[in-house]
Amino acid sequence: MIEDYLRRMRERVEEALAKAVPADWAVPDRLREAVEYSLWAGGKRLRPILCLAAAESVQGEAAAVERALPFAVAVELVHTYSLIHDDLP
Repeated sequence: MIEDYLRRMRERVEEALAKAVPADWAVPDRLREAVEYSLWAGGKRLRPILCLAAAESVQGEAAAVERALPFAVAVELVHTYSLIHDDLP
């Protein structure tokens, strides 16, 4: 079912995000708190999942998802940045 696929891919994206932005990230506390608040606020992670699904459909193999994960993480990080940037004065 599509719900199972979305759940599995969301879990993979969130695991990869956790590795990309580790809890012991060496940046000022205020910056880390802002990034974590925005990044972990929840959501469906649809943009990175679409990136993974596109890679899987073109390559036709599960390994394509693993190779596409860094790109999917980048898509989610840029999306999160854009949400923060839109709220700046």
